[in-house]
Amino acid sequence: MKDALWIDELIEDKRICSYYQPIVSVDHERVHIVGHEILSRGLEEDGSIIPPFKMFEAAQIRNKTFALDRACRLEAVKNASIINRQLIFINFIPTAIYNPEHCLASTFALIQELNIKPEQIVFEVIETKDVQDIEHLKNILNYYRSHGFKYTLDDVGVGYNTLKRLLEVEPDVVKLAFEFTNGVSKNEKQKKVAQEMLAITHKMGAKALAEGVETEDDLKCLIEMGYDLFQGYYFAKPHPTPVKEIHSIYV
Repeated sequence: MKDALWIDELIEDKRICSYYQPIVSVDHERVHIVGHEILSRGLEEDGSIIPPFKMFEAAQIRNKTFALDRACRLEAVKNASIINRQLIFINFIPTAIYNPEHCLASTFALIQELNIKPEQIVFEVIETKDVQDIEHLKNILNYYRSHGFKYTLDDVGVGYNTLKRLLEVEPDVVKLAFEFTNGVSKNEKQKKVAQEMLAITHKMGAKALAEGVETEDDLKCLIEMGYDLFQGYYFAKPHPTPVKEIHSIYV
C-alpha cells in the first residue's frame, strides 16, 4: 500500500491534465468532427505523463477511486470550455458514485460556472462490463438526463451477454469496444457482435460509435454496416489540444 501513496499527493496537488481525441462522422468519404473525448493523464512532478491505468490501479489500492474519478472529471470539465458547439465526452466510473446528487454537485456547478451548454456534455460510463447494480446506474444516469446531459456506454461487446441488460438504461450513444472493432473486417465473430450491437442500438434509437478504428479496411466495413460515429488512431491520436480538422481518411 505504501507503494501507492503517491496517488494521494497527485490528487491533492491536482496534477492531472487532459488530452483530446476526436469523435467523427463520415459522409461520402468526408470526415466531420462531431465531438471530442477528454482523456485524463497524471503528471509526475517533473511534468512527465502517468498513464490512466497506473493512476486508477494506485487509487484502488489506496481506496481513492472516487477522489481520483472526481478530480479527473472536474479537470475534464474545466478543459472542455475550449470546445465550441461540439459534443464533449467525459468519463466517469459509476461504481465510484454512491449518491449522484451529492457526488456530482461540484461537477454540475463547474459546468454552470463555465457556461458550458448541458446538451454538449456526454457522460461516458467506463468499465461498463463491471456494472452489477443496474438500478444504481439508472439512478445516476436519470440524474444526468434530468439536468439536460447525454450519456454513453463504453466498451460494449466485452461481456456481450450483459449487453441487453445494460441497454435498459437507454443511452444516447453506445460504443463498440476495441476488441470487436480492431480487425473486424477480417473476423466473422467480431463482425457478428458488431452487427448485433448495431441492430440493438438502432432499435432503441441510440447512435452506434465504433472506437479503436485503426485501419481503412475496418473503417469501410463499419461504415457499410451502418455505424454512425467513429473514434481511433486512424483519425487522430489523443492530443494535448483539440484537433480542428481531419482532411482525408483514405490513403
